Amino acid sequence: MSKVHIISGPAKRTPTAVGKAIIDGQGSVPYPSPKESAAPNTAKGITVTGKKKGMRSALRGSRFKSC
Repeated sequence: MSKVHIISGPAKRTPTAVGKAIIDGQGSVPYPSPKESAAPNTAKGITVTGKKKGMRSALRGSRFKSC
C-alpha cells in the first residue's frame, strides 16, 4: 500500500462576511436587503389560458393552459 503525505501549514484564517461586493480599484456595491413580496393565492386554483409566441409553437401547439 502506498501513502500520500501532504506537507502543509496551519489553515489560513477565513475572511469575515461583509454586506457589500468589494471591486478592486473601483469601490464597493451594497447587497440588497430582503423585502416582503406578495405571493399568489394558490387556494383559489385559478386557471390561466393564453397564446404562445415563439418557442416552436407550430410544432407544440399555439395555446397553453396553466394552473
